[in-house]
Amino acid sequence: MGMINDIIENAKEIFLKFGEKANDAYDVTKLNALKSRIGSDIDKAYKKLGEEYYQVCKSEKLDTADFSALLSTLDELHAQYDTIVKQIEDIKNLKRCPVCGRAQENVKPFCADCGAKL
Repeated sequence: MGMINDIIENAKEIFLKFGEKANDAYDVTKLNALKSRIGSDIDKAYKKLGEEYYQVCKSEKLDTADFSALLSTLDELHAQYDTIVKQIEDIKNLKRCPVCGRAQENVKPFCADCGAKL
């Protein structure tokens, strides 16, 4: 009977670990979708900024209030994007190289790109 209980306990542990990995994968998928949406919003804001700049150059009238609002929006979107990237890296257990900034698996002692010690 002890062997069957051991098998059942081992199976439970495996299913719990699988469940945790599945939850992590689900969280990363949701964060990637959000990251993609924010990236699209950033692209739209840059396009709007370019259109505004074009109109200013064409009319030779400079209204910095319009640019300030667009710049604030872009700063906020970039901050949200960076936060999501950090959350994904935390879930995937990634670490950023202090020299080149590339995200890498936390288990590696050196950066795969520049060779710096992690």
